[in-house]
Amino acid sequence: MLTGGGARAAYQVGLLKGLARHFPDLRFQIITGVSAGAINAIFLASRHGSLAEKVEQLAGFWRALECDHVFRPNFAALIPFRGKHPHGLFNAAPLAALLRRIFFCPIRNMPIDGIKRNLAEGDISAVALMTLDYTTGQSVRWVQGRVVDVFEGPNRRSAATELTVEHVLASAALPFVFPAVRIGDRYHGDGGIRLSAPLSAAVHLGARRILAMSTGYQRTPDEASTPEVEGYPPAAQLLSQLVNAIFLDVIDEDVVRMERLNEMIRKLPPEDHNGFKPIELFVLRPSRDLGKLAGEYEKNLPRSMKIFTRALGSRETESPAFMSLMMFEPNYTRALIELGERDVETRLDELKAFLGLSLKPVLSVA
Repeated sequence: MLTGGGARAAYQVGLLKGLARHFPDLRFQIITGVSAGAINAIFLASRHGSLAEKVEQLAGFWRALECDHVFRPNFAALIPFRGKHPHGLFNAAPLAALLRRIFFCPIRNMPIDGIKRNLAEGDISAVALMTLDYTTGQSVRWVQGRVVDVFEGPNRRSAATELTVEHVLASAALPFVFPAVRIGDRYHGDGGIRLSAPLSAAVHLGARRILAMSTGYQRTPDEASTPEVEGYPPAAQLLSQLVNAIFLDVIDEDVVRMERLNEMIRKLPPEDHNGFKPIELFVLRPSRDLGKLAGEYEKNLPRSMKIFTRALGSRETESPAFMSLMMFEPNYTRALIELGERDVETRLDELKAFLGLSLKPVLSVA
């Protein structure tokens, strides 16, 4: 399960590099992603070769990223209403062009052939992305591959499809920041919004072991009670709290729910399980606050972006989480990749136990 977090998703690449180094034959049968994690998910699902080969290509992509490869300022959004509603503070056309190149999809709504090939060859069994349908308010799970135990609800639905660059762009379209993306006759945005159970996609696709890759730092009690600003909070602090609540904290809540359910199932007599089985879960998360780390690299941002972040008060808060989402700069993304690799090293014994002794462990990454 690959969570969101904008530029923070480079941290997941470091985790994958660490895993590929120590478990070169590791294979993910089910891959799910949301927001920026959708880019990494589709890369893994569509590329051919070993995990190490796929991840090295993915790392090269992230190391070379710069802000102007992803977005450009939409200055029209800052001009008073002129008869048109602005679609976002930034124009995501550069990212769209970049994804069309790396996924070999020059035409809009063209299926990503690599996914179909890997499904046919058995390299993967399913891949899923999440978006928010702005026109209905429903969270949509887009699935390619096998569909198992599809669960519907008033605010969520599943749809079998052939995934395209448009699905990836929609899943990563931060509200207000990037414009919504049209899929069919609906407009969709970031899948992290209203996604209360990010692990559920992998579960409903049949996963029994889940490796979740979060980009959210888990603070200690002392850190959590220490003020990050003095006086009235600037816009950057308010936006950072929204970012954490919508995109980063949800995975922690879902992990707690799954662990409690696993404990309850294990305590029940086998005859009372009613088909339910515990799901093995391993969560990898950063050992450093990626928002604070972003503050160290603010000087590397393009001038137009730096003016924007400082106008929001990024220098008045210790952890500008909102800025970290937009920090598509090589120095920052490389630091995240290196951090991810180190974090795998520190948990290597736990990972070996989770993956078992098999030479070719098979599990899902969500």
